[in-house]
Amino acid sequence: VILAILAGIAAVLLAIRFIYGLGAITNLNDGYTWGIWVVIDVVIGTGFACGGFAMAFLVYVFNRGRYHPLVRPALLASLFGYTLGGIAVMFDLGRYWNFWHIMWPGLGQPNSAMFEVAVCIAI
Repeated sequence: VILAILAGIAAVLLAIRFIYGLGAITNLNDGYTWGIWVVIDVVIGTGFACGGFAMAFLVYVFNRGRYHPLVRPALLASLFGYTLGGIAVMFDLGRYWNFWHIMWPGLGQPNSAMFEVAVCIAI
């Protein structure tokens, strides 16, 4: 019941974000463009992903058989982390329907820090 209430609140806030923009929910504007919203989305998503890949990489490089059962959950956590990060970056970019522009030469803005984050997560 509590999770259903939280999911309902999240759905309402997401609808408000899509209708009125990111500023209506997060109070971000051109002067304060990077809020805790963006940082938490990117740090949590990429943290899960990088941790999982690092775990799998180290198990294979050091050939530690006793840790091999941890590789599958680590890679699954990486998949979930990058999915969370990719979806969050799409929402944070503002005009999510233009997400493909970062991959098209001449349409991306390579001077932006969000461009680098979006490219790393998208690839």
